[in-house]
Parts: sequence; structure tokens; C-alpha cells
Amino acid sequence: MELIWFFKTLNKYIGSYRWQFVLLFFCLIFDAAFDSGFRASLKYIIDAAIVPQNYGLLILILSLLVLGAILYIGIGVLGLFLGTRLGILITNNIRYSLFEHLQTLSIEFFGRRSAGDIVKCVMSDTQKVENGVITMGLTVVILELCNILFALIFLFLLNWQLALISLIGLTLCAIAPAKVASLATTAGYQLLQKEGQVAGVVEENILSQAVVKIFGLETRMSQEFSAQLNDLKRVYIRATFLTYLAHKIPMVGFVLTQLVVLSIGAIMTYQRSISVGTLASFQVFLLGLNLNILGLSSSLPMFIDGIAALRRLNDILSETPTVQDAADAIELPHLQSEIYLDNVTFNYSPERSGVNNLSLKIRQGSFAILVGQSGAGKSTIINLLMRFYDPDKGRILFDGIDLRSCTIRSLRSQIGLVSQDVILFNCSVRENIRMGDLDATDEQVEAAAKAAEIHQFILSLPQGYDTPVGDRGGQLSGGQRQRIALARALVRDPAILILDEATSALDPATEADILNTIERITQNRTVIFITHRMAHAMRADVMYVLENGSLVTSG
Repeated sequence: MELIWFFKTLNKYIGSYRWQFVLLFFCLIFDAAFDSGFRASLKYIIDAAIVPQNYGLLILILSLLVLGAILYIGIGVLGLFLGTRLGILITNNIRYSLFEHLQTLSIEFFGRRSAGDIVKCVMSDTQKVENGVITMGLTVVILELCNILFALIFLFLLNWQLALISLIGLTLCAIAPAKVASLATTAGYQLLQKEGQVAGVVEENILSQAVVKIFGLETRMSQEFSAQLNDLKRVYIRATFLTYLAHKIPMVGFVLTQLVVLSIGAIMTYQRSISVGTLASFQVFLLGLNLNILGLSSSLPMFIDGIAALRRLNDILSETPTVQDAADAIELPHLQSEIYLDNVTFNYSPERSGVNNLSLKIRQGSFAILVGQSGAGKSTIINLLMRFYDPDKGRILFDGIDLRSCTIRSLRSQIGLVSQDVILFNCSVRENIRMGDLDATDEQVEAAAKAAEIHQFILSLPQGYDTPVGDRGGQLSGGQRQRIALARALVRDPAILILDEATSALDPATEADILNTIERITQNRTVIFITHRMAHAMRADVMYVLENGSLVTSG
């Protein structure tokens, strides 16, 4: 069942390159056929040319072998090129499918899978699929299986009794490691899962270095990482031992088979039942089979790793978004009247609550402030308004239209968001602002920057609007990042502007400047401002005070 699933899954990615695979397959068949023919020629060189002193036949056989060798080299190079090219094409196909699928998944997925583990899947695990399944695994497996098939055919042609003994021994060699290989695949999957967890711990530690250092947590972090490595060691030893045991069992079985065949063959030659050339050729085939089985079993560890990695990738690809458009979803009209949360209840999980039986109304064009301490439910309301999640109970209505009946894109196209943790991309200032509306012209980008009062600063940068902002905007100050994020939200001319603790991390002077800017640019726009500071309420048309996911008061 594992192999059936594997080939069905792989077929989804190789379908576009089917003819290239067919050509590669024929290259591998020719490679195996020539190799077997070369071994079989030894019988005729000894029995038909050397023993009877037939010089002309000897030259003919050698000439044919030289011609075959030239073709063998040329077709082998073509096969090598095709295998390499197909490897990266299919790997990139898998990576693109994975990355594209990640764009469709809901926020809930990214809350339970660490970023480090996801990155490991996209890069490291796909590399294992390429090495273990395509470039080395599948290609080597096909080649060696063809070699074994041709060798068995020639062995039966040479002497069926010895060939039958060899076939029985080889069959036992193939069957013996099957159960171990299945256990190794499962253990390999568990190892990759554990490596993903370790990658997540490293990523979390790197992103939290300021907290680690200020609270003196270095020793604690090292101890916890050591515990993770001990768990990794246990899983690694089991997976690696089973993998190489599956590799070793066939080799032991083959050595015993070869010893039996050599003993019987030597007696038959001594009794003149078979010729010296037949015995020599038979032993060359057996030695070749030894190398073929060695190559096949050597590829098994990589092949097992590749299948385990493909299972990990399939775990992500089989995820479905928890929030998605209904089959009959409509385009949400531009907000005209009001946003209404009608008795809304939502919990992230049994352990983590959100809001409970919440009802509130925000009129179009008003400046609404949501106030409350951390965990009061403010950000949950925003997550629901943007349909990062859907309510467990109740409805969210835009002008009387339930958001679940509308397309997600038509909803989010009306919303501009500026959050506390500003996320800027590692590209130019211009492109970061344009992320709010990919069709925005340079003039519209600059107009948004002027509205956010960051235009003059941008012009002072070394390359102006084309200046890179660095990783996550690391080249800019907190206030500058906030203003660029504000410009990014404004460039799409949103009907609703959401500010989620957008100024809480700034110093008072910078916060006051940005709040003045926000007040100036929010005319004729619905603004939802989330804060835990009651002092900001003076700027609002309406205020909602939240506590423990419920509305305490409004006014």
C-alpha cells in the first residue's frame, strides 16, 4: 500500500514530463542490456574463439563490443543529463505546488505549524525527495532492476539449473528485508518530524534573542535544546539502524547464494556437464548481480528517506483551509451603511477563548476604538472581520450581508491593516508600499507615502523609493516602518482602515505624530482602532470596552 500511494503521489508531479521519463527509461534499459551482453560475451570469447583458436570470430566479438561501448557512453551521458534535468524540474514543481498551497491555507494552520518546520519541508524535504526518489533513488532502482532482469535471462540461457538456484536465493534476498524496510520508512518519517521540531526550536531561539539575553535565559535555552537533541538522537539511531539493516540483509543472503552456486557449478564443470566458458560467464554474472544488488540496496536508504519526506510534504498538501469561499459566494459590495457583529462567539481552541456572545455595531465613516487589556478579545474581532477565522456561532454582517456568503478576496480588498508588529518585505520601499495594491502606479505609491507623511524621509534615502528596507524592515526605525505600513494600507484606498495596536510599541512623541496623521487621513473612511489605552478614546466617535471576550460598555 505504501508503494501504491508513493507512485500515485509521484505521478502527479511527473505527468508533465512523461515523455522525458520514457526516454530516460530507454536509456536505462540500453545501459542494462549492454552490461548483460558484455558479461555474456565472456562465454563466447572462451568457448567459441579462444579454445578453438578462431581468431576471426574473436576480432568480430571484440569489434561489436567496442561499437556497443561507444553507444553505451553516448546514451549513458544522455541518460545522466535527463536524470539531472528531470530531478530539478520535478523538485521545483513540488516546491511550487507546496508554496502555492501554503498561500491558500488559513491562519489557523500557521498557528500550529512552526515556520522552521515549514521551511524545512519546502527546502530540505523536497531535496530528499529529489535525491532519494528521482536523481538517485528511482533512477538507480530502475537501472539495477533492469540489470537484474537481463542477468537472470542470460543465466537461464547459460544453465537453467544453476539459474534456478540463483533465482531462489535472490528471491529470498528480496523478501527478507521487506518488513524491515517498512519499519525503516515509518522511522524515517518520525525522524524528519523530529528534525522539523528541532528546526522550529532553533528558529524560535534566533527570533527571541533579545528576550533570551535580557532575562539571562541562555543556560535554560541550551538545556532545553540539549533535551531536544537527546530525543533526536533516540529517533535517529532507530531510523538509521533500520534503514541500513534493510540494506545489509540482501548482501548477506547474496553471499550465501553465490557460495552455493559456485560450489555446485565447480562440480558440474569438473564432471564436464558445463563448459569452462559457461562457468566463467555464470560467475561474472553473479558477481555483476552482487554489484547490482549492492547498488539497489545502497539506494534503499535514500529511497526510504525520499518516501518519508514525500509523506511529510503530503501532510501539508492534504491540509485544507478552515476558511474558504462558499460554492455560491458573491462579491461583497462596497461598505455603505454599517458593520454588525450579531451575537458572535468564537474560540481558538478549548483552552484559548476569543469572544463570547458579542454584539456591536460600527457605522460607515465612523472612528471606532476597541479598548481592553490583553486577552480581552480585541484582536479576535479583527481576525473575524478579515475572515482569518469564521465565528463558531452568530454572524458578521456588512450592510446586512453575512461575510460567509461573500468571497474572501472581495472582503479583504476593502480593508487596509496596520498592525503592531509591522511586516515589511526584503525589497525596496516602493515595492513594499505597492504590496497594498499591485496595480498601483508610481504616482499612487508616492501619493500614499505623502498621506502617511513619509514621502520626504523616503526622498532622503540613498536610492529614494528604490532603497531596500532590509530583512523585515531592519534598516528603518519603528516609526518609519509604521508609516510605510500605513502608506501600504492607504495605497489601496480601503473603505475600512484597521489599526491593531499600531502605535503601542512607539515612543510617545512618535505615537502622537502618527495618530495625528491617522486622524487627518481618515475622513470618509471607517476606522477601527485597537488599543489598551483609554486615553485614545477622546479621538473616537464611538468606543467599545471589552473584557474577557465580552462587551462591558460602549459610548
